[in-house]
Amino acid sequence: MRSISGHIIHSAVMLACVLFNTSCDKQSLDPCGEDWSFVVFADIQQGYGVYGRLAEIIGEISPSPALAVCCGDLMLRGGNEIEWQSFWNTSEPVTDRMPLYIARGNHDGNDPVSEAIFMEQTGLKSNIFYFAFEKNNSRFIILDTEIKNEENGIFREQLQWLKDELAEAQEDPGVGHIFLFMHRPLFPQGKYADSPLTNSTELHQMFVSFSKIKAVFAGHEHFFNFHPKDGIPYLITGGGGGNLYSGYGGDYHHFTKVSFFGNENRINIKTIGIFYEVVEDFDL
Repeated sequence: MRSISGHIIHSAVMLACVLFNTSCDKQSLDPCGEDWSFVVFADIQQGYGVYGRLAEIIGEISPSPALAVCCGDLMLRGGNEIEWQSFWNTSEPVTDRMPLYIARGNHDGNDPVSEAIFMEQTGLKSNIFYFAFEKNNSRFIILDTEIKNEENGIFREQLQWLKDELAEAQEDPGVGHIFLFMHRPLFPQGKYADSPLTNSTELHQMFVSFSKIKAVFAGHEHFFNFHPKDGIPYLITGGGGGNLYSGYGGDYHHFTKVSFFGNENRINIKTIGIFYEVVEDFDL
């Protein structure tokens, strides 16, 4: 059994490889040699001290991740410009190094005032809060589980749009991977376990039919959870700063780092906490 001090040293060395891409023993320290990466976090909710620490660590990763995604609840009260400014100020170590994309959360608001401020703060051109983009050989799909009168699901126009996006990406030879991001998880594993997305079964069955989907990320529950189902990896990464949900496992503040190793055809997941510790470390 590894001693506590040995575990701390091992974690510190591993994160040094994650952050600074140093040469190391591939068998025991497999973060080294990645081609590129991105990071995901969620649920800051005024926890700027914790989030600020995580943002500093993200900003120190070298080479820098290609992008960051926040899966919502960057604030407590929707339509609050002061909280938006606090979020952007605290995010500077991230946004100075990479683009940051946001999936709307329930605390971010879906009333007209909140939506207008959200568009102004993020540069969206319409009151549609779902969109897609490509980076390297991957399609990133940002979904909105907070549409007024359509909360806790993906319905109507957005559902058809999602089907079209997935079909197009699946057929595009230039797209090797598809990643989806939303605030509320299809299959919550904690305090909201009895409230899955209303059409979670429909969405899951659709996801299973697209082989390029590599992971589905969400927040809403304030912990980390990895829940593969029928070959689809579902990850909850809600440890961005808000009060943690205890009793379900994974209750630590963190962000998730996704790393690509092209020569090995491998995608690695790590969660990294506020003490620079690597907690989870596995391949998809």
